[in-house]
Order: sequence, then structure tokens, then C-alpha cells
Amino acid sequence: MNRTLKLAVVAIGLSGLAQLATAQGVNWDDLSEAQQQLLSGHAEAWAELAPERQTQIATGAERWLRMNGRQQDQAMQRFQRWASLDDAQRSEIRERYQTYRRLDPNARRRIQDAYRRFQRMPPERRMELQQRFRSLSDDQRRMLRDRRARPPARRD
Repeated sequence: MNRTLKLAVVAIGLSGLAQLATAQGVNWDDLSEAQQQLLSGHAEAWAELAPERQTQIATGAERWLRMNGRQQDQAMQRFQRWASLDDAQRSEIRERYQTYRRLDPNARRRIQDAYRRFQRMPPERRMELQQRFRSLSDDQRRMLRDRRARPPARRD
């Protein structure tokens, strides 16, 4: 068996194991001591959680424990912002995220690059651009988004 085929077989096997682990969930005793301490409020009901939910929570706790204080503060602020949204706002955000995930990698990269450029701008310039965007009509915003979503025209 050549090396590429072996790697493919191993990758498929590991993928299957990951799916099996998610389907089985995470036993409370398999969590680290730090995870158990962080999730102590869930201890009594842990076994009743869906296996996928156990895996999500355990993974989230692991990520939280790897964060430094500043990162934890930022995560808490994002969570509080999310919790303050109504169901319609959350649904819209989820839909936009799914749309983003369906984009081809080049389109996602262009969006990420534009976001990084925006973040590097001075705060005054960002505020100015946000105000200009807010003053646009829905049709103008749609046209701008559609124009931005298309790849740049090739110049031969």
C-alpha cells in the first residue's frame, strides 16, 4: 500500500472514531479535574445531557481553560452580547454564518482580509464607514454586498 493510500485510510479511520466519540458523549469521570471544577454546575445532570451536547460543553470548557484572562473577558462579552439578542436576531446571525460557511475558500478569505483591514483602521475612520453604511437604503446595501460578493473582474 502506498503512503498516500495509507494516510487516507488512517484519516478515514480517525474520522470514524471522532464521530463515534461524539455519538457516545463524554463521561463525567473522563473530564479533567479542571473541566469538572469549571462545569460543576452541570455535574448532577451531566448523564442526562445528549451525547453531542456533552461533547460540545466539554470542548468549550477545554477551550476556556486554555484562554488567558483577556481572552476570557472577550469571550464573556461576546456571550453577553449574544444573550441580549432576541430570537429573530440570533436566527439571522445563524443564517448569515451558514451562508458564509457555504462560500468558497477564496470568497471567505476576501471577507477575512477586508475585516482585518477594517480592524486596522483608526477608530474614527471605522466610525465614519459604519455611519455611511447605516445611512444607505436597503437596496443600496444589497447592491454593495452583491458587488463585494463577486470576485474581482480579470484584466487581461
